[in-house]
Amino acid sequence: MNIKTIFCVALMLSLSFSGSAQKVTRSRQVPGLRTYDTDLAVMSREEKDSVRMVTELWKNYVDSYSSASVSERDRRSMWVDGTQDYLAEFDDGVLLYSSFRENRILDVRKIAPGVYQLSVMTSSKLPGEDYYGWNECVYRLCAMAVARSDEKETRYNPFRLCNWLDAVIPTLSKTEVGRLDYYCAPGCKVPLADATMVARFVDALSKEYGFGFDSRIRYVVAPTVDQCEQLSGFLFNAYSNPMMSSAVPKAADFKFYGRAFGSSTLVSNYYDDMRDLALIVVRSCRPEAFAMIQEGFATFHGGYMSESYEFMKESLKLFIKSREDIDYSDEDLFYDLTMPVKRVDSTVVVPLEGLLGALFVEHAWNKGGASLVKELLACHDYTEVLKVFKVSPEEAGSFIRKLL
Repeated sequence: MNIKTIFCVALMLSLSFSGSAQKVTRSRQVPGLRTYDTDLAVMSREEKDSVRMVTELWKNYVDSYSSASVSERDRRSMWVDGTQDYLAEFDDGVLLYSSFRENRILDVRKIAPGVYQLSVMTSSKLPGEDYYGWNECVYRLCAMAVARSDEKETRYNPFRLCNWLDAVIPTLSKTEVGRLDYYCAPGCKVPLADATMVARFVDALSKEYGFGFDSRIRYVVAPTVDQCEQLSGFLFNAYSNPMMSSAVPKAADFKFYGRAFGSSTLVSNYYDDMRDLALIVVRSCRPEAFAMIQEGFATFHGGYMSESYEFMKESLKLFIKSREDIDYSDEDLFYDLTMPVKRVDSTVVVPLEGLLGALFVEHAWNKGGASLVKELLACHDYTEVLKVFKVSPEEAGSFIRKLL
């Protein structure tokens, strides 16, 4: 499926944002308040087959994550042009299709010829009354008929999956600045001078480390956190909902959204989200690097949200001084910890892991410049990171405190 076709499809998809209802079947029920299979009785045979194939495709894809016989290549073949599934990065990398989550189709809706929207809800399957059945998110994606049917295969499925974001991006206004392709949702405008400064940051970062980063970055900007979520495909996300008890640290103040999808796409309500741009660069050029150092690299060079690393380091000093109980010998013991960062008008919560990674990157930078930082990026685990500084896991705690 070429880009022109995707553009035409996306243009039709954009109508779903306008608020106008679209008649899908002859059902007298209100669209969106019925289960996806309610209308099968009044659909034509062709439409029934399409809905069946779309649902089968999606269920096979989700089930593939619990099957050792399905390779990543097989999974990619279920997507338009073998593209990456952005939804899999839900919950900071924990697979949306894990065995402890149930993915249930709420609705399958035809929104254009050969194009269907799937709305899916996930709920927890963890044991215990506090967790089981807890609804985590509602999201949507597309299924497009892009493959030709082989007459020899009577049950051949011509549909392929497509990220909601990929389908919508071509409908947004585009501005090219350096290696950045800004896509602005209605209500957004990126000042050219500022966009040029952001593009130069990306080029300078790549040049400093000799990365040779030459890819284009799709930078999607929307006015609000909620609009960013919806562009990403999520209609409801418990982790970024202020009425829920738990929230993704980056969205803890509910004013900032910044998320890198894959190694070339960023969605944010800020047009100068340096941190996530740095994360895209390092993910693209050093994909094998230890995640803690990738996050630390991005935080050291780009800050976090609208704050600089230097500003957050002061909060890190206070936190580590007040939490002498934390064992730094094994990252599993502090991997899920978060810490408060006090701002002028609010306090936000950030992951401890990323700031510790930034502390290591800063020390490497001060001690050996870009070459020593590149040694950190060659590490695959926490133990290797400590070895770069000739520190044993048992000495990690005292080493970290000395860096502060």
